[in-house]
Amino acid sequence: MKRSLNYFAWREVTRSSAFGKSMATTIMLGFLALYFIVNFLALGFMLPKLITEKFPNAYPVSVFNSYLLVYFGFDLLMRQLLQSLPTISFKPFIILNIKRSRISRYLLIRSVFHFFNFLPYFLLIPLTFTLVAPHYSTLATVAWFAGILLMIFTNHFLTTYLKWWINESGYGFYVFVGLFLALYGINFFKTVDLTGLFGQFFDTILHQPALAFVLIIPVVTFYLLNDRYLRSNLYLNLVDKKQKDSTVRDFSWMNRFGDYGKFISLDVRMIWRNKRPRTQFMMTILFLFYGLLIYKDQGHGIPDFMFIIGGLMMVSFFSISIGQFFPAWHSQYFAMLMTQNFKMKQFLQAFYYMNVAASFVYFLLSLPYTLIDTRVIYYHSAMLIYHIGVNMNLIFFFGKNSKRALDLSGSSMFNYQGMRATQWLMVFPLVFGPLIIYALLKLALGASGALLVLGGLGAVGILLQPHLFNYFTKAYLQQKHRLIRDYKNS
Repeated sequence: MKRSLNYFAWREVTRSSAFGKSMATTIMLGFLALYFIVNFLALGFMLPKLITEKFPNAYPVSVFNSYLLVYFGFDLLMRQLLQSLPTISFKPFIILNIKRSRISRYLLIRSVFHFFNFLPYFLLIPLTFTLVAPHYSTLATVAWFAGILLMIFTNHFLTTYLKWWINESGYGFYVFVGLFLALYGINFFKTVDLTGLFGQFFDTILHQPALAFVLIIPVVTFYLLNDRYLRSNLYLNLVDKKQKDSTVRDFSWMNRFGDYGKFISLDVRMIWRNKRPRTQFMMTILFLFYGLLIYKDQGHGIPDFMFIIGGLMMVSFFSISIGQFFPAWHSQYFAMLMTQNFKMKQFLQAFYYMNVAASFVYFLLSLPYTLIDTRVIYYHSAMLIYHIGVNMNLIFFFGKNSKRALDLSGSSMFNYQGMRATQWLMVFPLVFGPLIIYALLKLALGASGALLVLGGLGAVGILLQPHLFNYFTKAYLQQKHRLIRDYKNS
């Protein structure tokens, strides 16, 4: 039966409509995987020397152990964003004489073969032989290595269980983020030295190897929790759960703003009621904390280039994230939408105004960073104007070449359904475009002059917006039937 389940999963992949149709995505993911593998491998060989140089009077293994909690915390956060749930099309199996326990075990065991569980080996194996093995016994080294692997699998099954819970509850995501930030604050302000305690535990394993068996407990616990969840939910009427009435918002009050309000409410309902755009929206909220990572004075002042990056990520990331798939967000009902009595220009303008309003809100929410450096308000303002006048029009330009329909119910993280080369290519002008322009202009005009030109480009785009709307309206009307055909066939 296990062999049959594996065969079914393989046929599910090879028979999917997306298999073999996205060579650009496959190549890009391959390069990303190779990039991270090479970096982890290089870090595994370089880390002992770096630790010795920076902490000459400390035990290198203890220094490394003290940073393990930071790694596992970051790993847990990234898994929440990128790791997919162990799902399979199990509907056909439910009506057959197959035990739910067998299907559940298969799903959980298959989920272990994930890139996040494979990548750390390239860091740990060189470190084990260069940092630990020369100074400790074979038994202690094996116990230390096994303890870290058990923590990796703990993170894996903990992530899976948290994602089940977050998907079911409307507040789970916010609880997770709040708890994560609270633990970070407790450790950052030294209320409790969590990183130190975690590092001391692994130091103790090197002297008492039997202690590593304790780490089996969380792995087994979270595995059993996931197993219990799957067994209790593997039946037909819960395979596709309906949204709770409390989570479905009407947004009909936006209709008071006329035709534009109707289209904006359509976009807002689409984001709020569907998992994939809603998850991407929540991700943009997390990027408001990006300034805490990059706006740090290392003694030489904060480089002005960091303010360009921060302004771009915090102010315009919502529009870039949502606009990356415009108008494919509406692909499931695009044909019906095109039969309605409305003007294409209003459809485009409504999306534009919604993103302008969202970018302005994100701009206001980023202003507290002026307490760190007053230059924030100047750079963020310039990036807001540039984004509204330039980036938004680039989104419309790339959007008219949309070809693939999107599954709105899927997860947005590690989900490349609907991705084409266009989505990858548009990242370069949207994200790297203002960075390159600023860098080149700074060489000729200085930081202030480059900032003024960036803002000026955005202002010109805003002034030309009525004419640009006319251009994009004609372009989208010409592509309307092609979009309907491609969405239907993808």
